[in-house]
Parts: sequence; structure tokens; C-alpha cells
Amino acid sequence: MTISELSYKAAFIADRRRQLHKQWHTYCNTLIQAVTTTKQTLHLEIQSSPDEGLNFSLFNQFTLQVTRDTGFNDREIHYILSTRDGQHRIPLASSQLGIDGLLDGQIRNTDRQAVLEHYLARISCIYDHLYQAMQQDIPLTVEALAPALLRPSQA
Repeated sequence: MTISELSYKAAFIADRRRQLHKQWHTYCNTLIQAVTTTKQTLHLEIQSSPDEGLNFSLFNQFTLQVTRDTGFNDREIHYILSTRDGQHRIPLASSQLGIDGLLDGQIRNTDRQAVLEHYLARISCIYDHLYQAMQQDIPLTVEALAPALLRPSQA
């Protein structure tokens, strides 16, 4: 292989990585805007930036993390519930972000309402379990949530 062929391939790889990184930042910015501009109260507070993955504080008790896999050319986004200190983590769901800006092949990462609905669909199980715990007046920790959230029907 010649140096010009290697240079061409390296430029292609670098360009694709930049495009995917740009799509991730666009998705994060759209999600932040959607959460902060919704007229509905979700009790989510933003705690970090797209470079670190997004962290939302939920009721100042839990952290909802939105992170991208760190593998080379990886397009997978993970939604994770954790304790505020990050000690206990429960994977909630995952999605794919395409180089074309489509989330799970369907949702444009610039469509605030669709991105918000997609995100809420991934984390709604948390609200369901917290709501049930409050109705039944029982204490709840991330550790106690884990068995219910890790069931195949919840994934």
C-alpha cells in the first residue's frame, strides 16, 4: 500500500469520526434543550456536558446518565441509572446513533420533541418504580430498584 492510499484512508477515517462526534454533540444539545425548555416538570437537572456524557440529577437523589460507548466507531448510546456517587449503576436501555444523525434509524437528532420522547421512553420505568414506591410509602434505593429494572421485560 502506498503512502497516498494510507493518507486517503486516514483522512476518511478521521472525517467519519468527526461526523459521528458531531452527531453525538448535536444529540446531546438537542436533548438538553428539550429537557430544559419543556413546559412539563420532570425534576431533571443537567449536571454535565456532552464531552463527559450527559448526567441528569433526578429528584436530587439519582443520576440518569446518557453515555456513548468508547469503542472505535461505536454508535451505541447507553441510558444508565446510578447513585449520585456513581457507586451503583443499572443499565436501562441503549440506542444507536447513526452517522446520518438518526437515532435508532428513525428519529432526527435535531427534532427536540422526538428526541425528548425517545429519552423519556428509555427512562420512564424509573418514574414508574419511584411513583409506586411513593404510593406504597416504601423506601427505595438503586440497589432495591435493580432487580425490577434488570428484568428482560424492562430492557
